[in-house]
Amino acid sequence: MNKLVKQVIFMVYMMVFSELAVAAVTLETVKGAWLGVMDIPNGPSLRIGVEVFQKADNEWGGNVASLDQNTRYMLVSSVSIENDVFTLKLADAPVSIVGKFNTSRNLIMAKFKQGESVFDLNLHKVDKLPELERKQTPSTTNDYLEQEVSYQNKHDKTWLSGTLTLPIGTKKHPAIMLIAGSGPTHRDSYHAGHRTFKVLADHLTRLGFVVLRSDKRGVYKSSGKFADANLKNLVADTQSAVQFLKSHQRVNAKNIILIGHSEGSLISVMTAKKEAIQGIVSLAGPGLSVLDILLLQDQTEPRAKGATQAETDLLLQFSQRFYHMVLNTQSAADRKHKVMALYDDLKGNEAKAVAKWVNKQHGTLSIASAESDAFYHFLQQSPLPYWEQFNAKALILNGNKDSQVPALENVTGIINAINDDNQQIESHILEGLNHLFQPAISGSIDEYREIEQTIDEQVLSLISTWLQDNFE
Repeated sequence: MNKLVKQVIFMVYMMVFSELAVAAVTLETVKGAWLGVMDIPNGPSLRIGVEVFQKADNEWGGNVASLDQNTRYMLVSSVSIENDVFTLKLADAPVSIVGKFNTSRNLIMAKFKQGESVFDLNLHKVDKLPELERKQTPSTTNDYLEQEVSYQNKHDKTWLSGTLTLPIGTKKHPAIMLIAGSGPTHRDSYHAGHRTFKVLADHLTRLGFVVLRSDKRGVYKSSGKFADANLKNLVADTQSAVQFLKSHQRVNAKNIILIGHSEGSLISVMTAKKEAIQGIVSLAGPGLSVLDILLLQDQTEPRAKGATQAETDLLLQFSQRFYHMVLNTQSAADRKHKVMALYDDLKGNEAKAVAKWVNKQHGTLSIASAESDAFYHFLQQSPLPYWEQFNAKALILNGNKDSQVPALENVTGIINAINDDNQQIESHILEGLNHLFQPAISGSIDEYREIEQTIDEQVLSLISTWLQDNFE
């Protein structure tokens, strides 16, 4: 009898222990990809994807994707799980996903909360999130090695995460760092299904180059905060990437090339002042001061969308007042107050033009930009002093349909700044290509997602030839 009682007690103990073990859900349990459909009352149904992973610093992180809106990588501030309740919070918006984890059904019964709005969102475990297929995106990497890597910015201890692709074998190769343009950019330089840097890395690795592409700080698997991604920190992050490449056993440390797109071109030439590199490929890079580029951009982009000359003249007047206010106001709080007054004081045709062509909630003419200290410092920058001191090889490319960094003015600016006639500098303005080097009609940013081609073959050919002619 005593033995039987002991067996019953043991069985009860094991049952209780098992239930407790099942209930002990951790982030390791929910690691991976999750997919659900969110129905908006009187609106669309949207596929929402969530990813949970460990970042470069081994802390837990996440990603949210609104797949039907082509928004793939949203900034996440935190992920956690407590008492089987999973919580994810976005970094730059009052948005959270909170839900109970159901172990038996492998399901997160969640609520998507945006401000005062709350929507049901049941998330099911999937192998990976659905992808918008583009014809140039590589489907296989069997011809070379692909590794997830991490390296640290020693200046502020930020860990960066990236993808390194290497030719098969043991031989040392020249190495390339791909540096993205402005914004919270994922390592693939993702936009509307286009993974420009993944296409470029695939192409260049097959040619015999080691290629590194990384998430910006605070983005996807890189640690830190994107709010800290000012030019000084981005240059230090890039310098850390170059040092990582130089120390790699498969890299020829005397052959390091930076390929920078748009703002990435500026970061490339700024990095070259701090870290020895042998070449730069500038893709749609600035050749004017940031202020002059933005003043030009605020006319060319609306013009590409159909704005009249009279409208762009009015936009120029507004842009000049906006940027000069920002430059002359040191306090972020004062800048926010002044920019709101600037918008409130608009009248007549100028008010109509600004309302039609300017989004005061997003972009360089937004209230958020005016308030941002990073933008305040960015607006004071110019690439020209750095190009004047540049003493390596360079390939300068832009498309004549670029409405963001207009080709003629910026390519000419870079060439004129490089004052050493003996340097090996090559430049091309390519017919019919936009800021992303896609074949375009108007060059407007609204066209990007409608164009199937990710990057024009002529651009790949020019880069390939230049690299092979100059680097072994």
